[in-house]
Amino acid sequence: MRTINLIPREGKKETKSRRRLLMMAGLGALFVLLLAAITVWRQGAVDDARDELEAQLSTNQSLQAEVAALAAAEDIQNQFNAEAATLSLALANDVSWGRLLVDLGRVIPDKVWVTSYSGSVNRLSADSEEDAGIGQISFSGIAFEPPDVSAWIRVLDSEQYPGVVSSWATGLTKSAIADIEVTNFGSTTALSAGALSDRIFERIPDIP
Repeated sequence: MRTINLIPREGKKETKSRRRLLMMAGLGALFVLLLAAITVWRQGAVDDARDELEAQLSTNQSLQAEVAALAAAEDIQNQFNAEAATLSLALANDVSWGRLLVDLGRVIPDKVWVTSYSGSVNRLSADSEEDAGIGQISFSGIAFEPPDVSAWIRVLDSEQYPGVVSSWATGLTKSAIADIEVTNFGSTTALSAGALSDRIFERIPDIP
């Protein structure tokens, strides 16, 4: 049986055009939805980045506040270091005279008497490049014989009396006490690092 199409050709064309328009409208709507999704996603990323920036700015402000709070501590540390350096310079050649003389009293030979002594210390200055030495101590004394003076010098340079080195005797002269002949002498010895006190470590605390 033969099919008879009663719709005119113009109607067919309009139907196809309508379908094409609907398809294009659908594609347009899909494209708009895709753009909206991309926009929402990008906006979320922007919001996240803004939140991270605000958090970082807040962290930076907190760190700046901590740095400002520690500025006073840094000033105190610098002041401590300056005063410690001054004290270290002042006590660099600080001799423990009491200990030196007590140790001396224990090792004086039996036939020797010390009648006087004087000591000096080489002070350091801020522009000193090298330690010129600790200092020296001079003695005047009396002995029975010149060999007793030698015994005295040997004691000074021995390990029994740390703190002095390079001792020598000067000005040996004969005299008499009552009817006993004696030898007057002088001696000089250099002060070594063993004569130094440890007050520098007691005065300056060790701050970690």
